[in-house]
Amino acid sequence: MFAIQESHQLPDTMLTLSRVGDAAIVSLTCPAIHDQQTGVLERFLRDLAPGVGGRIVLEVASVGRFNCSWINALIALSRDCTRMGGRLVILGMPTRDERLLRSTGIDRFLDLASDRREALARFDAGSAAPWRLGVERLLDMPQGKAA
Repeated sequence: MFAIQESHQLPDTMLTLSRVGDAAIVSLTCPAIHDQQTGVLERFLRDLAPGVGGRIVLEVASVGRFNCSWINALIALSRDCTRMGGRLVILGMPTRDERLLRSTGIDRFLDLASDRREALARFDAGSAAPWRLGVERLLDMPQGKAA
């Protein structure tokens, strides 16, 4: 006997990773972050953090909705990054969500930035000239180490 099972398309989720100097920039695009997605994203970011000394910029401007487990994961990850000598900077938090975080006082535990330049300045990862970073990538040199 065959059972017909209806399939549901997974939500459009995209994660991109790039490096600027010693920092990692992770851009996240998805309609919503639920508990299951929180676990997967948290594991990815925890695995990434030691390789960049805890210097992570997380762009969340294209995240539709999220729940408390996502905020708790960001707070825990932020503490881990600080222990590694870096920091987690959250970039592009939607205005309504940022107001909520500020009104509840949760923003004290998160490092929020409004643009990339501000985010990178938090840990001086943006000090190298963009042309130098491009040449270093082209020549496959360790970034930020050129003389």
